[in-house]
Amino acid sequence: MLNILVVDDEIDILETIVDTLEIEFDPSKVTIAQAINGVEALALFNNGEQVFDLVVTDLNMPEMDGIELTQKLKEIRSDLSVIVFTGHGDLEENHKLEELGVLAMIKKPYVEELVQTVIKSIPQT
Repeated sequence: MLNILVVDDEIDILETIVDTLEIEFDPSKVTIAQAINGVEALALFNNGEQVFDLVVTDLNMPEMDGIELTQKLKEIRSDLSVIVFTGHGDLEENHKLEELGVLAMIKKPYVEELVQTVIKSIPQT
């Protein structure tokens, strides 16, 4: 079973991404959890109920942005796969995300590209 955590503070976007991924993947093979910000995502990650294989997160969020969330998650599990998406982004953020080892940084509009990136990141079984 593959566990994916999707993080975005914009509920409409979060629901669109989760709904699209749920349509794309067999629910007997993939579970998708969601969080509305980095703080909630970190709490879900740390509570031990699920071991997440992939985190898909927005870059710009209040309380804890995608860079800080990625840093904290990678400190806990350096081999964790992370995909970051954003409507913004600059070279400094891109460089920091590359240093953190994210799989991809995707710019809006991104739902189709994001889904394809997630599909490519999942080992075929």
